[in-house]
Amino acid sequence: MKLNWIFCTLTFVVGMLCATACGDSDTPDGTLVVPPTPAVSVSASMGSDVVLYGEKVITVKFDQSVSFASKNASRITLNGESVKRAAMLDVSTGLTTDKASTDLVITAGLNFYQEQTLVIPAGLIGVGQGKTYDKDITLTWTAEGLPDNEATAMTKKLGWGWNLGNHFDTGVETIKNGWGYWDGVTQMTAEPFRRLAAVGAKTVRIPVTWTAHTNDENVISEAFFDEVAGVVDMAIGAGLNVVLNCHHESFSTDLGRAATNAAQARNDSVLIVGVWKQVATRFANYGDQLLFETFNEVRAGDKWNNATKGEYALLNQWNQMAVDVIRSTGGNNATRWIGVAGYAANIDLTINHLVIPTDAAKRLMVAVHCYDPYAFCLQPINDDGTVAVNSWGRDADPAMSVAGANEEYIIAQLYKLRTAYIEKGIPCYMGEYGCVNQTTESANAFRKYYLEYFCRSARLAGVPLMLWDNNSKGKGNEACGYVDHATGNWIGDSGTLVPMMIQSLSE
Repeated sequence: MKLNWIFCTLTFVVGMLCATACGDSDTPDGTLVVPPTPAVSVSASMGSDVVLYGEKVITVKFDQSVSFASKNASRITLNGESVKRAAMLDVSTGLTTDKASTDLVITAGLNFYQEQTLVIPAGLIGVGQGKTYDKDITLTWTAEGLPDNEATAMTKKLGWGWNLGNHFDTGVETIKNGWGYWDGVTQMTAEPFRRLAAVGAKTVRIPVTWTAHTNDENVISEAFFDEVAGVVDMAIGAGLNVVLNCHHESFSTDLGRAATNAAQARNDSVLIVGVWKQVATRFANYGDQLLFETFNEVRAGDKWNNATKGEYALLNQWNQMAVDVIRSTGGNNATRWIGVAGYAANIDLTINHLVIPTDAAKRLMVAVHCYDPYAFCLQPINDDGTVAVNSWGRDADPAMSVAGANEEYIIAQLYKLRTAYIEKGIPCYMGEYGCVNQTTESANAFRKYYLEYFCRSARLAGVPLMLWDNNSKGKGNEACGYVDHATGNWIGDSGTLVPMMIQSLSE
């Protein structure tokens, strides 16, 4: 599917009664003949490939010169709302003009509609000799809908989801030193899952660091298995799907060393196979509500935005290993859906470098994350406590926002996933996204807009989402709490934010 809209080229009969073309004549039998009115062909185009949302320039083309008074721009509507600007374009200079021309350029804000309708009311287009076209000019175009394939079936199944973040994915040192789980909850209950299911959530992603609970032979503690299984059961019992993964394991940041050191590569491979064999065996008899995810944000140390050819290749090998060992454990694992993650779960690096493993069951999904722009979504506060970024989108303060990471960027990123995977029948999901609780009311208004926009964009791209939630009750950097992990109560304004996101993704 091309990312641009499909435009209808419409032809209108324009009443141009000019002297040279409209002289009456008589036929031999005395019948009055009026020469045919010249036709004007009208079409529209946009300069951007992805035009689902945001401020866009629409060029309406006529096959002959017409005129338009820019003061009348507000009378032109797109989807029932006045456009922002409209003027004739001097095609020789590329500048707007008050003179007649063939091109009328209109600046308007597109909304999230499958079908868009532009109306230029009667009387606004001058056709010469003091005449105006006396009928509405209506141009409509429609976005191509999502395909009906296995990928979109999984999109519907997973829907909007939530992460039980910083609970079971707590690091090795934290656990071994008895500091408890990062989210501060020692005993989970079913209440968070019930609350989420009640407002329409469909999935919970449960990140787990298994090696934080192993002995010297890398055998996972039976007590920890029981604890994780109990929480999985709570979520499934509430009617949710569950995505279970390997999260902060040691090999998650080992990719650089392993790609250049054969001994390290062997050790990591043994660990990957050993962990997944144990996990898959424990959950082999669970039904289709349970899905596995091979890894989380695997990378070479702190190198988030690029990798070497060898590092990409090794991660592809690790994904294949994980898939193979899961399938080998039998039971429902023979056909269970498995998510595979690309480098750092980055959208572009995944699309460009992930090789989807060979799988006889043909039930693999692609897992990615997105916290763009990072400075607004996760780290808006400087080290000295001052605010670095507090706004996002078309109405943001340029001095307090991230240039080039607004509406068009987000929808372009999500549509890359639609093009690369969804339209090809390969399921894809956003395992993590979100935005911190900002420090001021105005900044949180931008946060709400960002979250709603992200979800609406994902809906049109066909990408299910899973919100990151670390149970933080604070504000600012890494403050990603939405649902209290212990009680299920809403944190802050999440009682309105979460249903809004679910509706935006599903409406």
